[in-house]
Amino acid sequence: MSLDRAIGIMCPDIWGSYVCELLGGIQSAAARAGYRVLAIRASPRDVHRLRLARDQVDGWIALIDAAELEPFLDDGRPVVTLSARANDDARCPYVLPDNHGGALSAVRHLLDHGHERIVFAGHMAHEDIRQRFQAYRDALEERGISFDPDLVFDLPNNERASGRLAVRRLLEEGVTCTAMFMSADKEALGVLDAFAEAGIRVPEDIALVGFDDIEAARYASPPLTTVRQRFDRLGGTAAELLIDLLAGRELPRAGHIAPTTLVLRRSCGCSPAPALRDAPPSSRSAAAPASAPASARSAAARAGALARELAALASASTALDPSSPPEEAWPGATEVVLGLEAAVWGRPGPAAAALERAWREAAEQMPDIDQLLEMVDRLERAGQAMLRGAADAAAERRVATYIRGARRAVMEGRVAIEAARADYLNGLLDINLVIRETLLADAGGGGSKLSWLSAVQMSWGCLAVWEAPGDTAPLLRVVESCSPGAAATPEAGARVAAEAFPRGDWLPAAARRSDHVLRLIPLRSEGEDRGVLAVCAPVSSPLGLDHRDMEMWVAMLTAALERASLIESLIEQEQQARAAYERERALADDVRRLGCPVIPLDQGVLLVPLVGTIDPERARHVLEVVLAELSQKEAEVLLMDITGVPFADMQVAGSLMKTTRAALLLGAEVIVVGMRPQVAQGFIRLGIDLRGMTLHQTLGSALSALRRRRQPLDAPPGPRA
Repeated sequence: MSLDRAIGIMCPDIWGSYVCELLGGIQSAAARAGYRVLAIRASPRDVHRLRLARDQVDGWIALIDAAELEPFLDDGRPVVTLSARANDDARCPYVLPDNHGGALSAVRHLLDHGHERIVFAGHMAHEDIRQRFQAYRDALEERGISFDPDLVFDLPNNERASGRLAVRRLLEEGVTCTAMFMSADKEALGVLDAFAEAGIRVPEDIALVGFDDIEAARYASPPLTTVRQRFDRLGGTAAELLIDLLAGRELPRAGHIAPTTLVLRRSCGCSPAPALRDAPPSSRSAAAPASAPASARSAAARAGALARELAALASASTALDPSSPPEEAWPGATEVVLGLEAAVWGRPGPAAAALERAWREAAEQMPDIDQLLEMVDRLERAGQAMLRGAADAAAERRVATYIRGARRAVMEGRVAIEAARADYLNGLLDINLVIRETLLADAGGGGSKLSWLSAVQMSWGCLAVWEAPGDTAPLLRVVESCSPGAAATPEAGARVAAEAFPRGDWLPAAARRSDHVLRLIPLRSEGEDRGVLAVCAPVSSPLGLDHRDMEMWVAMLTAALERASLIESLIEQEQQARAAYERERALADDVRRLGCPVIPLDQGVLLVPLVGTIDPERARHVLEVVLAELSQKEAEVLLMDITGVPFADMQVAGSLMKTTRAALLLGAEVIVVGMRPQVAQGFIRLGIDLRGMTLHQTLGSALSALRRRRQPLDAPPGPRA
């Protein structure tokens, strides 16, 4: 690929998940046509004022901000706007999501739920938001509902903090409503945060719908009903339009609208589980030809419907687009169903690695453990239904083994993901320490300012300062360049015109790759232009580079150029990252110990509430966890609550006996809750030794007896007799 041709992007942010997905779509389309991508974190006005990269770029994409594009159009280079529309859109084609159609479907859905007092909140300065607001008004007018301006909140931006602001205004102004339509998902997530703090339940007290379907929407509690737009497709469409203009092709029309889809989740009041009857068969599962027997076609249709239902669960949606295969929502859906069919009929199925990968994908898409287990339960019910048609003992064992393996794979997947996130956050602490030492400790000296780039997966960087930013031909002087693993180019002191920065012969080989983008960040503070940082980096990192981190690092770099200190800000960031790491680590530990929760009631008293059947494998796990907790916490009393165990059989009795003996050896008293006297007498008649256990029918009676015999649980324990 030649490095001589480039597409320039002007946008206010070049790191967040939204922009990274747009950049990914632009980069893919550009790479296919032989263009590289250069993204500048600046408005069109500032790009024109600073004359940045003007000689490097063949055509421009203006993202979000379409103001003052005339100088670029007059310059003869084509411009396409994305998520914005220029005043002269006859000269400047635009690409927008179907804001009106998506918002219309969202508000109609709330109206169908019976809501009439619906709040609309958004940052009206953006054209996208104004189109969504118009759809809100149109939906109300369709149903004959009067528009109430008191239900409309104009927010300062589309960030999470604005959602919190909307809730504060809602409560302070005493606005009565039963539903809210937030014009962006980040705002909706802020609403969820504020409602949780205020004790307002979603959707029981108020329904909530967002717009965008960012990744965090499906992880929210409850998962967020929202309007999905494919950011990568939006970016790809904009790039293709620009490439057509550069090639001199005629465009059919100026405006291009990308479709959107309403994704139903729990926040609006809908059930998270799709109805099986609503799911058409998938392409792979419905592969039986028309000439196949009716029973085969029926089985293929049922398998296809099951794959679609599982895929809908994995995407945290009540329904999938009927025109798209289930693999689009969950690539492993069909593999999992084929594996179940193979277990039922005793034939070869997908490879173990393929099934493991499928469940890992599901775990990545669904952070809610209950939903993951519901998916496996749904698969188990489907297997039992299949067994009714060809039941035999061997088939039942195969299906049971398959389902057991699925549950194990799901839990292992969640543990691995939480561990990876915890490792990432821990690594981020190290990165922040390195950057602090690099940028702040040497703020007044001549130390390296870019040695930290390799720690954040950047393959090349160049820092330059303005020699004469106000001149008609402004120059940039290179302070430092960094290319981890290769010779750094250019050398410090090199000068280049702003129009030619960065020169093509400076760029690393990674700039040729379809997953890398060249980013330019103007450095400005106190109203003065300081310099420009150019970096070549992947479109996004594996776990997502938080744009707030990049903002902080760029701010510190600017501070280093000014010989100022931002240590206080960095320490606060480190503390936030450490707290997040501890939360992630605690969650990972909870996931590992779901099979045997141990709850410290007070110093020296542990409660183990057991729910569900106890098989030999679980009995061993319970014994291991209990012994570890007793040793670690030096507990004096162990409360084993088996009220939630469906039936107390010999397996349960044996497990209790082993646990009791081990606990007694460690010097702990064992109290068993939930065993009825007649059950205990039956065990004794069968020769089961229950000595060493104190039995209580309820947890309340056990705690009361414990209080009478010992000091109150809320006081420090006294010495043991």
